[in-house]
Amino acid sequence: MARLTLDEGGTVRRFKLSSGKLTFGSGEGVTLKLASDDVAELHGSIQMGPDGATLEVAKGVMPAKAAGVTISGSHLMKDGQAITIGSAKLTIEYDEGEGPAARPAPVSKGAASKGPSSKGAGSKGAGSKGAGRQAGRSAGRSSGESSKPRAAARRRQQSRGPSIPTPVVVGGIVLVAVIGVYQLFSSTSKNLAGENFDFNATWQRYQREVKEDPVGARATLTRINDQELTLEQRRLVDAALEVKDEMMEGLDDSVRNQKITPWVDSRVIKYSESRWNPKGERAHARLFVKRAKWFVTEYPTHPRVDKVRRLMERIEPVAELGTPDTFEDVRVDTWGSTAAEPKDFREAFEAVARFARTAEGGDKTAIEQLRQELVTAEREFYDEKLADAAVVYDRVKYPKKYNPTDAVEDMVRIIVGCQNESLREDAARRLLLITEFTPALLAGYKRTQPDRYARLIGEPGIKAFAVESGLK
Repeated sequence: MARLTLDEGGTVRRFKLSSGKLTFGSGEGVTLKLASDDVAELHGSIQMGPDGATLEVAKGVMPAKAAGVTISGSHLMKDGQAITIGSAKLTIEYDEGEGPAARPAPVSKGAASKGPSSKGAGSKGAGSKGAGRQAGRSAGRSSGESSKPRAAARRRQQSRGPSIPTPVVVGGIVLVAVIGVYQLFSSTSKNLAGENFDFNATWQRYQREVKEDPVGARATLTRINDQELTLEQRRLVDAALEVKDEMMEGLDDSVRNQKITPWVDSRVIKYSESRWNPKGERAHARLFVKRAKWFVTEYPTHPRVDKVRRLMERIEPVAELGTPDTFEDVRVDTWGSTAAEPKDFREAFEAVARFARTAEGGDKTAIEQLRQELVTAEREFYDEKLADAAVVYDRVKYPKKYNPTDAVEDMVRIIVGCQNESLREDAARRLLLITEFTPALLAGYKRTQPDRYARLIGEPGIKAFAVESGLK
């Protein structure tokens, strides 16, 4: 069975193709609907036949191209060859024995039934070797030796066991065929992990999760979408993708809340217990209130919000927010932004810059020294993340540590956390070279981590990537 891949601006869909005809275009009545704006309502068709898939573009529409050459009329699609139609790209992959390259060489008429010396052999279609064997058997029978071959034949038959009646053989073949057909329709090709993918079972699981586990439902739907599906299966999945946001209205808040929970537990709640006491530590109280206010504003539905508000009521008087910052306030603030992950050097440098505008005497000297310390710490952070990414993205040298997702995260942290523009620019360039950094991942940041998304698209290269992916 052939497989058809459709790539539209980074959005990839895969289909199974059996014999028959499918139509494609942007209209509602086509078998395969394309999202590209430059595609006609009925742009063409693909006919799957014994020689392979034949693509035909309708008259009067934008032509297709293969390897830069314009296709006119019918075109027999070759294995792995990309056909472009505007911004859409179609590629077909044939199973072994299928497609144009798999056609057998022509055989001359009668060559299969006649040997090179068949004329005069004494029987129609018999070759010279067959005639020789026939002559030998005749000679054996005429010389009285026919009993030995018969006895040998009987012994061979006995050694093979009893013969199987023809109906039983036919029944066995039918049973094997039925099992094969069932397996074909119950599962698609192997997924990325190499395990058999069962569409029916996975789809039923998705439908259960929509009601019981929306986070799991979105992950399951994403997994199904990445598989090679039949056209009917693809219609079901595409319909689910169109309404998934409406069906899972509260999912994004749930995902965001889950992601921030470790941070709020360690950097807000536990911090209030370890860094502040009834005697009062103004600088740490200010840092706590700053984090707490951001949290309750950005995550109003989080289950920890009420607890954080109660802590704020108790600690805020010690913070004395109405008074100007001291150098100690700024030092603790920058330490809180850069001492642990996720590090935010942008925020730290901003705090230093604000204080430096009015600093005098010893404070002016101290704040400049603090700024230099931040410059060094930021560079060390950048070098550390590059080294980490080099390890987890080197499949040859570190096969057991290979994890492209971690490499993506390392580059994202540099871009989000660093204030130095050249460091961010370099990390953005490297990030766009990692194939695992996909539009879907960027869209996930936009839904569940809008602050991170905003900083990412602040880089020109990533902004262009977002625009091309339809995210900006």
